[in-house]
Amino acid sequence: MAEKKQKIRQPIISVLGHVNSGKTTLLDYIRGSIIVEKEAGSITQMIGATEVPIEKIKNICGDVLESMDTELTIPGLLLIDTPGHAAFTSLRKRGGSLSDIAVLVIDIEDGVQPQTREAIEILKDSKTPFIIALNKIDRLPGWKTEKVCWTQNFKRQSKKLREMLDTEIYKIMGDLNDYDIVCERFDRVDNFQKKIGVVPISAETGEGVPELLMLISGLSQKFLADNLAIKEGIGKGTVLEVNEVKGMGTTIDVIHYDGTIKRNDILLLGGKNGIIETKVKALLKTKPLTEIRREKSFKRLDEVSPASGVKISAKKLEDVMAGSPVRTASSEKEIEVARNEIKEEMENIIIKTVPRGAIVKADSLGSLEAVSKVFQEEKIPISKAEVGKITKQDLLELKGCDEEFKVVFGFNTKETKSADSYRKREGLKTITSEIIYELIDNYREWRYEIEQNKIQNALKKISRPGKFRIMPEHVFRSSNPAVVGVEIVEGSISPGSKFMTHKGDTLGTIKAVQEGGESIDLAKKGDEVAVSLTDVQVGRQVKEGETYYTDIEKEDLYMIRDLEEHVSQNELNALEEIIEIKDKKNPRWKIG
Repeated sequence: MAEKKQKIRQPIISVLGHVNSGKTTLLDYIRGSIIVEKEAGSITQMIGATEVPIEKIKNICGDVLESMDTELTIPGLLLIDTPGHAAFTSLRKRGGSLSDIAVLVIDIEDGVQPQTREAIEILKDSKTPFIIALNKIDRLPGWKTEKVCWTQNFKRQSKKLREMLDTEIYKIMGDLNDYDIVCERFDRVDNFQKKIGVVPISAETGEGVPELLMLISGLSQKFLADNLAIKEGIGKGTVLEVNEVKGMGTTIDVIHYDGTIKRNDILLLGGKNGIIETKVKALLKTKPLTEIRREKSFKRLDEVSPASGVKISAKKLEDVMAGSPVRTASSEKEIEVARNEIKEEMENIIIKTVPRGAIVKADSLGSLEAVSKVFQEEKIPISKAEVGKITKQDLLELKGCDEEFKVVFGFNTKETKSADSYRKREGLKTITSEIIYELIDNYREWRYEIEQNKIQNALKKISRPGKFRIMPEHVFRSSNPAVVGVEIVEGSISPGSKFMTHKGDTLGTIKAVQEGGESIDLAKKGDEVAVSLTDVQVGRQVKEGETYYTDIEKEDLYMIRDLEEHVSQNELNALEEIIEIKDKKNPRWKIG
């Protein structure tokens, strides 16, 4: 009796890349749609899933398929369009990434960008094999696109253009070498398990797309056969999105990657407060080549096979988290197995938290993991990490945080209206971005501003070292207080500072400093300002044309030494003179 041939599913392919690198445009060419024009600013806002039947792949590949004498045995491809950030981390399953292969789209004009680097780190960390699609080759000056087959077009280009393209590929190879990634133009790769193939493409004209699809399909068949084998029993998936659908209530968009999901199966998922158990009410799928996040017309099915994007309707889905594991079961034994798998997977989402750290909110569990990993490397402690929008409660909890970590981070998520108004009213800080490293950069800027404010506030509390001369014929009042015009000869002067003679005799206090009739906090070397001086009378204790110094106490001296890098050289010069004067009068003043 002949052995039954094992059924395989279609590979799950994630498409990643920097904003505007052409990810969605590439997928649009494959599915023949115009999703990109519907997106805000032509940037993908949510993860999307599209099933591409094998017939469509064969149709696009055409001549390339015939020339390679290869039979495609996979049933098709499930293409995942991710936003230009670490949303890829949401596509997770127990043991690693949900994706079988990833396509990293790089703009030939821009090269490796911040989000490209982020994608590379995530792909390496998740051990996901990937291919590079070097996009926008049609923008090379003089490039001629006559056919969609890149291999044929390349031969028709001038020697100069062929060399130009190779130069751009070498640049990418050099950049990726920094990440210990060895890559080469796909038609020169001798071992795809050791080298990453770079496929030159144009998402606009379709050039190179046949070669890209052939490479994806061929590598999937050759190296991922075991991964693609469909197992019997428990249906397995990962939640992409949780959303409200009119007439259906809360639904979940799921990437279904193993087993069979049936209507009326017991549905188990990861929720905010533990495992949620409910029943599959309806299974809805879009037509092939349509996008689950955009399509409004769905076909109701009694069961679905992997790999697919499916919308599930059920009760008790309000607390489901994007990125959480999904299991379906039809017996008590399967329910127990499913519970244990979900529990294990949820426990493996390790986010180390400590008291008095920052608060992190994100769009999915995978995103929280990615942020947590980077924050740990940057030594930013986390006190709370949750999926969802930034709420007023999150801001209220900042009261217990250390000052330098008194911030709520939002990764690919936003604030609620109540949180926004409360934050503005209380002067609290939130940092949101769709790029993890942008969160870090913005945090560093905020920390720098805080440190600078602390330094400036500290400097305002001390007497600044300064040397000033009362200008002749600039006496506006002789006493109570004396108001005179002075020139700052060295250093700075500020209100509240005591001042002394060149012999170290304390005279009075600089009560106020004015420039152009306006009060100022600091006058620097070269400035000519009006000052009011207490406890002195012009002509007796102070005289026109004479020079005086600010009187620095030992506490101020120590503070200035601590903040020396933030004090001007002019002030340090004045300080040396002041120290010399005070040392002559009292050698023990620094320790008195």
